[in-house]
Amino acid sequence: MNHFEILTKKVYLAACSHSPLHRAMVESLEEYRRDLEEYGNPWDLWVEKVGEAKELFARLIGAKRDEVAPSFSVSTALDTLLSAFKYNSRNELLTSDLEYPTTNFILLAQQKRGARVTTLRAEDYTITPEDYTMRLTPKTRLVTAIHVSSINGFKQEVEEIVRLSHAAGAEVYVDSYQAAGNTVIDVRKMDVDYLTSGTLKYLLGLPGLAFLYVREDIIPTLEPEYTGWFSQKDPFLFGASSLNYADNADRFQSGTWSVPSIYAGIAGLKTILEVGVENIEKRVSTLTRRALEFGDSLGLHSISPMDDARRGAIVSFVVKNPHQLELKLNRMGFVTSSRGIGLRLAPHFYNTEDEIERAVEAIANAQTRS
Repeated sequence: MNHFEILTKKVYLAACSHSPLHRAMVESLEEYRRDLEEYGNPWDLWVEKVGEAKELFARLIGAKRDEVAPSFSVSTALDTLLSAFKYNSRNELLTSDLEYPTTNFILLAQQKRGARVTTLRAEDYTITPEDYTMRLTPKTRLVTAIHVSSINGFKQEVEEIVRLSHAAGAEVYVDSYQAAGNTVIDVRKMDVDYLTSGTLKYLLGLPGLAFLYVREDIIPTLEPEYTGWFSQKDPFLFGASSLNYADNADRFQSGTWSVPSIYAGIAGLKTILEVGVENIEKRVSTLTRRALEFGDSLGLHSISPMDDARRGAIVSFVVKNPHQLELKLNRMGFVTSSRGIGLRLAPHFYNTEDEIERAVEAIANAQTRS
């Protein structure tokens, strides 16, 4: 994999935290520099780049370009979305403790606007669709269903959660940050109302770029209070006396984009689409299964699901002092990521089974010696 120079120096298994530096990303940032030098103020070009990034992400998740808005992070995207919510007879937000913490914090803040939050507690790091059903009420406004948990790679039955939630009259928001780029996503098949992801991890990009998907029939019903000039039909209108939101998902934008992240995001998205998400999903499933099986043979305990269908691109082994072990392994040439009680291995299409085995063996040896 000569496109990823770091792979010649280290075994990179931390895609769940940050993508490795790769040639296409470096070239995209060089392109950004050249455009600044050549044009000075390449505003029209940047607008085109944003449109290209939206188009690529829409292709990745099976959406229309006009259903996608760029944002700075999933936190910003969710804050913007919820700022458009009104809490009347339906004021309950149903979430879980498997969500990335930003979701829980943002939902709790909605209580200042009249919402009530119910949090499901996972058992053995898993939640079933039935668990959601038991807590759905006629007042449930929104259900959040993390696609793949960053704790242990548990992959939820999103389609079933959506079906049950819709039957109860609730909408569904899905955070797909740990799924986009390694799992086939089809928002039409999932029938999801809202979805977010970002380019920092498996999409081979940088911090500063995330996307919000809003189903096209919902868009006209929402007018976000967290807003900015790009949310309007005429962003350049000085002295506006009223809000005039864009007709499409652009109404969920705010201010000037992180342009270098847009360039890098395009490069990463193109790479993922060229390799093919179906191919990546199969490859990652094989690698994570091998990690679990080999780890078990060496006496390691994992909190990740053995069932391929319920496991994303993360395997978490329970270890002593996870962060200290992460640092130790890095010095040995293995890039991993600690989280909670576990040390996570997060392979991507560029990894091999041999790399997986060497990393797992290093973890097992470190546990034996500690």
